[in-house]
Amino acid sequence: MNRPLVSLIICCYNRAEWLPLTLESALSQRYRPVEIIVLDDGSEDGTAELMAGYGDRIRYHRQENQGIAAARSNACRLATGEFITFLDDDDLMPPDRIERLLGALRQHPSAVFAVGDLAYIDEKGEPTGKRWLPENHYGTEENILFEHGDEAVLWPRVAALPHTTLFRRADGERIGWFDGRYRFAAEDKDFYARLGRLGPVVYVPHVVSLYRQGHASLTRNAMRTWSSQLQLFENHLAAVEPDRAAFRRRLQWRILTTLKQMERYRTAEGSGNVPEDDRSRALALLPWRDRMKYYWFAGKMRLRRRPQGESSMSGKENEDGI
Repeated sequence: MNRPLVSLIICCYNRAEWLPLTLESALSQRYRPVEIIVLDDGSEDGTAELMAGYGDRIRYHRQENQGIAAARSNACRLATGEFITFLDDDDLMPPDRIERLLGALRQHPSAVFAVGDLAYIDEKGEPTGKRWLPENHYGTEENILFEHGDEAVLWPRVAALPHTTLFRRADGERIGWFDGRYRFAAEDKDFYARLGRLGPVVYVPHVVSLYRQGHASLTRNAMRTWSSQLQLFENHLAAVEPDRAAFRRRLQWRILTTLKQMERYRTAEGSGNVPEDDRSRALALLPWRDRMKYYWFAGKMRLRRRPQGESSMSGKENEDGI
């Protein structure tokens, strides 16, 4: 049986503390052949010295800091494998990830990528018992093919993230890799949604990624994150065919929900504004009933707005799923 080369890409930035365990996880994959590529996006914490100890087992490249979208695109251009999968610089992966995802693509050759589930680990690498599952978990051990890949990503029906997926390098080249306009968030969801426009995706109902929680995130500005999400939904709404009315409505619902999240955050934190350009552009894409819902909600939030210094928002910041 032909065993194609798989490129396993790790983009890193100032995570030398976590990187050794991540690399051990990558080197422990049962599938062969695999090339492991580490692209260092300008780390200043001794990452280069750490990587020197791995010799030719890992292809290490360093660039001046350009952000995650550029880092992932540049790393993909370095890859020589027929397939590409990612691992974040602080996460781990089960040793059968590549086997499972590649097996799903062999089973469903029309699929543009395979995607599995993620389980959460704490700062020490111990399982938390929490696992991301699709809405109304499908209750099967069998792989599931979703004909509309973009809808599976954006609704979402699958956890389409760099560290849960495997795709063909040729398809990444076809769509132009990651979009650098998403500077603060959503560059990964946009990439997989654009891949999903090419064809179906296959969902593998098994954990393929161990996602670390409990440490500082590189994304700290919630308003910037939600602004990127608005941009994501707006761009993909414009690309949806007119005859997919149900999907268009779902994207409009996600735009409305994101606007509400921004208002809720501003109210709870007592600071930060929903950018007027973002709000006006997004509202113009909604039917009038949704616009009225937003204005009613925003007015209610303004009445509830706490004085500066009161306790900040607790609970879920993103009620839409992954």
